Amino acid sequence: MTIQGKKRKKFPLKTVYYLYFLFLIVIPILTVLVLALFVLNRQFRQQAKENIRQAQETVITELVSDIDVMSMRLSHLIYTNDNEILVYAAGTDTGDGNRRYEYQQRLEKAGNLALEPVKDVISVGFYMKDGRQSYIKSEIHRSAEEVKASSWYRSAEEKKNVVCVGAYDTKSLNDLYTGGKKDALILVFALAPDVTTDRSQKIEMVVFYHSTGAADRIRQYNQDYRNGKNRLGITQIRNQNGEIIFSTTDDELNFTDGTYTCIRTPLELKDTVWYIESYIKTRDLSLGYGRTASAVFLAAVLVLLLAGYYSRFFLRSIVSPVEEISRGLRQVEEGHLNVHIVPEGQYEIRSMIHQFNAMARRLKALIEEYEERVQANRRRPEDDLAALLRQELTPEEVAEGSKEFFAEPYTLIGIWAESRNPGEGEENLARQMESCFERNPRFASRCISCRIGPYFFIVFYRISEDDYEERAAGMIRELQKTVSRELDVSMSACIGKEASGPGAFAGLFAEIQRKMCLAHLYGENAVVPADMMRGEGETLLQLSEKYRRLAEALYTADEKNMTEEKQRMFDGFHNRDMAELRQEALAVILAVGICFGTENNRFVQVFGQRFDYPEKLARIEDARSLKLWLTNYFAWIMDYSASRLAMSEEDVIVRAKRYIADHCEEPDLSLADVAGYAGLNEKYFSNRFTKETGETFSSYLTALRMQKARELLKTTSFKVYEISEMAGYHSVEHFNRVFKKINGVTPAQYRKTM
Repeated sequence: MTIQGKKRKKFPLKTVYYLYFLFLIVIPILTVLVLALFVLNRQFRQQAKENIRQAQETVITELVSDIDVMSMRLSHLIYTNDNEILVYAAGTDTGDGNRRYEYQQRLEKAGNLALEPVKDVISVGFYMKDGRQSYIKSEIHRSAEEVKASSWYRSAEEKKNVVCVGAYDTKSLNDLYTGGKKDALILVFALAPDVTTDRSQKIEMVVFYHSTGAADRIRQYNQDYRNGKNRLGITQIRNQNGEIIFSTTDDELNFTDGTYTCIRTPLELKDTVWYIESYIKTRDLSLGYGRTASAVFLAAVLVLLLAGYYSRFFLRSIVSPVEEISRGLRQVEEGHLNVHIVPEGQYEIRSMIHQFNAMARRLKALIEEYEERVQANRRRPEDDLAALLRQELTPEEVAEGSKEFFAEPYTLIGIWAESRNPGEGEENLARQMESCFERNPRFASRCISCRIGPYFFIVFYRISEDDYEERAAGMIRELQKTVSRELDVSMSACIGKEASGPGAFAGLFAEIQRKMCLAHLYGENAVVPADMMRGEGETLLQLSEKYRRLAEALYTADEKNMTEEKQRMFDGFHNRDMAELRQEALAVILAVGICFGTENNRFVQVFGQRFDYPEKLARIEDARSLKLWLTNYFAWIMDYSASRLAMSEEDVIVRAKRYIADHCEEPDLSLADVAGYAGLNEKYFSNRFTKETGETFSSYLTALRMQKARELLKTTSFKVYEISEMAGYHSVEHFNRVFKKINGVTPAQYRKTM
């Protein structure tokens, strides 16, 4: 034994204990505390910077989304309907006032139809080579010289048919256009059409002016930072030359005096780079650190005090176990049997604790067994409804076992919920929705609900009043407000007809399942009208079967079949009144909604929101406008389906069809080109294509080219040899032979008949 060991044995027990307590408890805790406070300070600063970067990424995401969508919309506006918009715009470039007014009216009508449902486009400007300009929507308060001096304008002039991006920062009300807000960021999208796009060669530039929500977000960030509500700093946007593109700061703040820290994130565009900059006072990065550090320090001190206090009583190993036993007995007396005491103390005390734990477990088991026997002999209405919907019991069996179930008239309500937060767990969200339902007084007193699918509920509603449809609709609207506010969920519903007795249940349930899809026709939080659930809804469902093939072509981005089915639909529009045509349009929208819902795809994702289509179609006054609206509607869905299929890369034949549709005007397009794009052997691809489409590659390609040729003959004044080249043929003689073989007449004769 060492000398030091002998000395320790001579020390009093309390002295040895406190020495070990000091070196093994106090000093290590203080050391860890100092290191923790240092690391905590660094983490506060890093977290503050990360929060700023996340806020900047949110702004970038919104800007990129606006730029991508608006670039596509600009191209779509220019190229749709054989450059119809450019033709009208070029028509306004005249000194004849009457002619200019006529073309301006056509331009605004066609432009407004093409721009729907986009609401943030402020203006579309057409700048002519002779200095004139025309606008759709709002007139821009910038002279042609100012606009043409912009870098984005010059860049667009150098790159024909390429969308270039710029921006304006409005400094006051009505700065850029009448009705404009102060501190708004206006994104500018410019495209200079070449001779193939603008055959009149009058238009020098087409410009979209789009108000982006990113400005509102930056303005709110800056306002909240000034008011002390966030730690995101003052945010602004610069270009790669250091010039400020957007800022909400009126006064000149000195960001270079050393008191600010700059966090910068680049936004790379096609021809330039923008930087999202946030300037935050360096001391604000550690804001809140003092309170947290004080709390951590006090917690450490408290731990040390508690450890010191407990050390004085560690020998009292009997008192604490007895107190635990007494506490456990009180819980048992109050009916709480989930009690378990950790055995501690001397042998006799530990034995007593083991006996107490065994007694508590036995009592709990006996009570649970008794409750199970009671519950087994009692069947709840919720269980009966679930058994009915799962066809485990017939309505007659339920009526026999529970006479009060069908004692009153009743109806069924179908509820379809869509979470605006797709990451939320399905089971958890469904339970929360059911909890919201039960808190509604009318629902709790009259309804039983059962979930039969992802976010699909069937509600059994007991009727006790004559105007039950109005009362039930009011209850649904209250539920919609509740789940929207608390769970961020939209909820559509349809109310069935009144029924009595068990015999009508199966038919009513089948009707609700079949007609729930009618909710696709209405806006968010829709309640399908009663008249739609009756005769009109049945008519639309039957009509939608006629457009199933068109819906499938839109869903799979099948250009050929979509064009054929669309033309077949439009051919049926002749000599029919607008009421019938609107009904046909609603039927095709319903068919598309049903098609998208078959594989649990959310139809709302196509446009980003729900629309009330009966109300929207009611505003269309003539067949031509309806055709144009449907053409734009189908084009939007085709673009969405094509992008969805490109991202998922599902079926090689679907992808091959898209490739053929995009390149059919190339005369040298061959089977080998398409097979190579699909990544398949040429012979295998040919056999598979014929098997899955029902026609050969050659006949499919020819049909696409003929579709395009017929459309050009009907809608343009191009020469036949020009249309031959546009349709993908080197030789006009070969084109004439193929056209006559398929259509029975020559191209010239076909144009005359049209």
